[in-house]
Amino acid sequence: MADSRFFEGGADGVPIVAIGSSAGGITALQKLFEGLPPSLTFALVVLQHLPARQSSSLAHLIARWTRLPVLPAADGTLPEAGCVYIPSPDHVLTLEDNIFRTRPAEGGSRRPGLDTIDSFFESLAQRETPHPVVVILSGTGMDGTAGAARIRQAGGVVIVQDPLTALHHGMPNAVIRRGIHNHVLPVAAIGQQIVACTRHDYVRPEPSASSINDTSETLERIIGLVRQRVGFDLGGYKPAPLLWRIQQRMEARQVWSFDDYALLIEDDPVELESLVREIPIHVTEFFRDADAWPILRDEVLGPLVSRFDNQRTLRIWTPACSTGQEAYSVAMLLDELAHEREKPFQFQVFATDAAPELVAKASRGLFPTRSLAGVTEARQSRYFYRVDGALRIKRFLREKLVFAPQDLISDPPFSGLDLVTCRNLLIYLEPETVAELLRVLHGALREGGVLFLGKSETHPLKVQGFTAVSAKWNIYRKVGPMEEGRQRMSVRRPVPDQAVLSSSALRLAYEQFDIPSVLIDDQFRVLRIYGNAEGLLRLPAGAPSLDLTDLVPRAWAAPLRHAIQQVLAEHETRVLSNLQADFLGDVRLGIRLTPLQTSTDASWDRILAAFIRQDDAVDATDASGSSVLHDDLGVGATVDWENEARISREEVDASHEELLALNEELKASNEELSRSNQDLNQSNVSLQRNIAQLAMQNHVLLSGAVMSMFLDTDLKLRWFTPSMRNVFPLRPTDTGRRIDDLVPVFHDPRFYADIHLVLEASEPREAAMSDDSGRCFLRKVFPYLSETGAVIGVAITFADVTEREHEDGSSFRRR
Repeated sequence: MADSRFFEGGADGVPIVAIGSSAGGITALQKLFEGLPPSLTFALVVLQHLPARQSSSLAHLIARWTRLPVLPAADGTLPEAGCVYIPSPDHVLTLEDNIFRTRPAEGGSRRPGLDTIDSFFESLAQRETPHPVVVILSGTGMDGTAGAARIRQAGGVVIVQDPLTALHHGMPNAVIRRGIHNHVLPVAAIGQQIVACTRHDYVRPEPSASSINDTSETLERIIGLVRQRVGFDLGGYKPAPLLWRIQQRMEARQVWSFDDYALLIEDDPVELESLVREIPIHVTEFFRDADAWPILRDEVLGPLVSRFDNQRTLRIWTPACSTGQEAYSVAMLLDELAHEREKPFQFQVFATDAAPELVAKASRGLFPTRSLAGVTEARQSRYFYRVDGALRIKRFLREKLVFAPQDLISDPPFSGLDLVTCRNLLIYLEPETVAELLRVLHGALREGGVLFLGKSETHPLKVQGFTAVSAKWNIYRKVGPMEEGRQRMSVRRPVPDQAVLSSSALRLAYEQFDIPSVLIDDQFRVLRIYGNAEGLLRLPAGAPSLDLTDLVPRAWAAPLRHAIQQVLAEHETRVLSNLQADFLGDVRLGIRLTPLQTSTDASWDRILAAFIRQDDAVDATDASGSSVLHDDLGVGATVDWENEARISREEVDASHEELLALNEELKASNEELSRSNQDLNQSNVSLQRNIAQLAMQNHVLLSGAVMSMFLDTDLKLRWFTPSMRNVFPLRPTDTGRRIDDLVPVFHDPRFYADIHLVLEASEPREAAMSDDSGRCFLRKVFPYLSETGAVIGVAITFADVTEREHEDGSSFRRR
């Protein structure tokens, strides 16, 4: 049945058709516009995915293909029917209250499609009427897929270019595989279909039973699974970023249905973990938006410090800190101000993130050199030192920061804060969640405290208990209570269902036998602890560490590290046996290391380390009486631990001997290489001397009056001195020609015969001759021999003896 409101305008604004394309989209757009009528009852928005700061000639091209006005989609523009709007690549376009809104494309976590095509599609989907129409054309990747899913949820129409007609079918296929399309057409027919969709009698086609996919319900189902089993609340995130990241995992696992992916994460805890690790926004850098930090220093921190009475500690909070660059940037500014004052002050920076592994990484303060582009040389020298090819924050500054896992959406906040830096997080959250978080951050600040947001986050804070310190850089000061509104509900962080997060063997060990186990990555970092590991893992003194080898007794660290490296290399389970420690008494422990494959590129980047005491029930049975531990963990009831230890020691000794032998071979190779280098150097010196001598001889021959030429065995001219032109009219191009092709200026009937005789008999020949001008020459032909004595050519010389012959009174006869 037709929806009479489907494309009616009125108070809800003009109907809008949005077109998204990427690689190969220019050709498709040209054909599409050629199929459109000269006047339209709707507005067209063309979204071509381009990198920021890249000039685009798309508007000029479209103007050639249509008579419709082609206008920029500028901030504050009210779209009109019959017009084509092109957003700038430097801005992200959205539709808010039927008006175009833009924000800078730089800043925050920008990914292809997330803040270009998908953002506009998502904002368009929030209109109740008229229902939108979107078109997906040629392009790579999945740009527009998440937004198209939102359009379908909102009751709009999704038209997809037939992949067979697209130069790049990635974008069309991504939509078709997920069953969220209404029409699949060749690009030449899409223009007519758009017009048909705008008519009041248009009826959306009903999808077939096989393609029905209620994305909204499936997304809620996935969010529920994450909340229940991991304890990570995604309810406040915008659907488009969530869908985009879910689709990334679906693409990696080659799952094309949302329902199928929900079933996958129910069955595969490793995939659930991989999804959760990729969902949060983990992009940051030192002193991001460099022009904002002098304002923060001069107009916020400077006045704050000047009024500070040293009776308390300045408190700063950086939620969603990722790997810590922003928190360290604030700490550097405060440390600089402390050294500028006569009386230093105390400050503390709290840095939190929902991802524990990122918090652990941030606390180490180790960064690659390339990530310090925003840090001046002076700051690098003062706050960093070099280690392992990277730069690490010096301890005195690290001690000013406290890192802790914390989910801003669901966990209690800090309080009594002087500054909160929460940059480029709110743009990924739903408006209701943003309003609640702003209320939370407002309550966490002291009166006069400052909130520092990202430059892309636009919120009317001046009417919500804040006043602008810098509206351009979104720096606000708390000046009073917020407006009355719905109070934030107290959210209790859900307790993860540990059983589902584990594999069948781990689930059995945890539920029935309470075997403590630890999941680590390929860098030995602890990702999750199962069961009761109290007493087995202990935090050492000094900086906190999540490295498993730092948490176990020191005597276990070296063999454990060696065993983990072997497991990662060989992908086979290993067991460390007969481990003892004072706190265990007479009980001996075994650590079973099981490799896990968590990604689709065949890499093994997880290890499950299970601590098995000698008195654990290896022969325990389940309710049915079967030995489930033996079956699932592969632990035999008759394991000879002493034999296992002996074999392990023998393997270590053998490896040590192989390493020693390899070192000896390497030393011998190095010595031989050194000798070869010395010989080569000597040869090079000798060669240089020879080259110099040859150069000198060549220079003497070429600059003197010596008349010489060299012929090969085929009697071809290979080389001659310039003075040879006195007897032969030679040119440089004559090199390579046969000597009998060249005509001499002298009279010598025996010349060619003597050359052949020298080649055959290898004996020199000479003769005297003269030319028509009366000059006399002494000609010599002698063989040119190789080092083995073989004749490889002939050398011919001429000497002008005219003056000598005249003085002797003799004469030359013509021969």
